[in-house]
Amino acid sequence: MKLLKHYIIFCLLLLAMPMVAQDWYFSINDRRDAERDALRDIRRVMVVNNAVVQPRAFGHSTVVDGSTKSGIEVDLDRALLHSMFALTQTLDESGEMDVVELLDVSQNRSQNYYSREVLGTSAARNLLSRYEVDALVVLNQLVIYDVLESFAAEEGGYFAYIQGFAQSHWSVYYRDANRRTETFMQADTLVWESDVKYTRAQALNMLPNRQDALLYLASVLGDKVGGSLLPSWEPVRRYMYSDDNVYVQKGLEAFRYQRWQEAIGYWRLVIGSGVQEFRGSGVESNVESRKLKVKEDKKAAAVATANIAIAYELLGDYALACDYANEACRLFGALKTAWARQQQVNIRYYQEQLQAKMAAQGAQ
Repeated sequence: MKLLKHYIIFCLLLLAMPMVAQDWYFSINDRRDAERDALRDIRRVMVVNNAVVQPRAFGHSTVVDGSTKSGIEVDLDRALLHSMFALTQTLDESGEMDVVELLDVSQNRSQNYYSREVLGTSAARNLLSRYEVDALVVLNQLVIYDVLESFAAEEGGYFAYIQGFAQSHWSVYYRDANRRTETFMQADTLVWESDVKYTRAQALNMLPNRQDALLYLASVLGDKVGGSLLPSWEPVRRYMYSDDNVYVQKGLEAFRYQRWQEAIGYWRLVIGSGVQEFRGSGVESNVESRKLKVKEDKKAAAVATANIAIAYELLGDYALACDYANEACRLFGALKTAWARQQQVNIRYYQEQLQAKMAAQGAQ
């Protein structure tokens, strides 16, 4: 079976008590579904500009000691490009897609900033066909507000900050006529603060250039949109069980060097002779129903079975991993000790994670 596409980060933190079963652990980067599934199964995508540049005097205000001045001009002509380029880069660098392109020339026909206009169906079809992509991610509107405020601090001196807020509207169009157009909004906010300074000018000089700050906000927003459309990778821990049994130890040694099948072979010797793969040739896949032949060392058998479950997870066989986790839970229960009962709790939680992976794999 094809190995999982994630990096294994071995921590190998050996603890002081050799008889405690959780002697060391490692971390894996576990795949999580995208917040939005708009680009699920999409291999070729184009980011398209359908927005209008924000007027320079719109959305900006300056506050000095509580007195507000509106209509401040800030040049955000490049904000659309910054946001779309950040999205394009995020999608491209993810490796989830074969082609990611950017069409930065606005497709908006009205050029009216104050009236949001979505891309027409025929226009979207033409772009999909012309550029031979599976989907268009279209920016329909980007609005950026900000306030730059300075005031006298209670402890003396002056304090200043810039608070920016960005809101965007997006549509996703598909070449596949069976997929409906999706729309969503994405917002973000950033704040830049000064230290308390002796003069107002010193406090203001600690802030970034206002235009640069808001263009950066636009980029952050585009990157955030990309993150919401992509699956994520989160580190999760997997604990390996140790025991004095020589085959448990040999299996752990092989496991440390990522020799998964060799490790499984050693641990299956602990479980008992005659144990075969639980799939193929009509062999029942449910481990619990097979009543594995366990040697006298029941603790070692429970430990080895739990370790095999993790090895099969790393090999990408979540169903078989879940089978072994079920059997490990039964074997720990037979030990009838407080420590073993805690391991049952841990393994049940692990089973929930495996079942979630199986469901995600079945949905693909």
